[in-house]
Amino acid sequence: PMGIKDPVSFQDPVWTILHIALYLDVHPDSVLGLVNSNGFPIPLVNQRRNRRWLAVDVKRFLEKRSKGELPPRTHYQINKSQEPKTIRIKYQTGG
Repeated sequence: PMGIKDPVSFQDPVWTILHIALYLDVHPDSVLGLVNSNGFPIPLVNQRRNRRWLAVDVKRFLEKRSKGELPPRTHYQINKSQEPKTIRIKYQTGG
């Protein structure tokens, strides 16, 4: 129903990690960093396991990446004076 055939075909409209690994000719474990990178398309169904993407979106991302057209990674400013609310510090009084 998802449009994925076995064995994996580049003609499938929906791609998995295995599709992307075969397309890039790398080990599937090597693709995990790529799919979590800035600008990679959002998965269709699940955000963690058995993720699937539209093949056209993945190809478009890889094309932009090869041309250096992806936006730079957003950097967050950390407020060093802020204390986490989940940590409680016990102060000792003189004694």
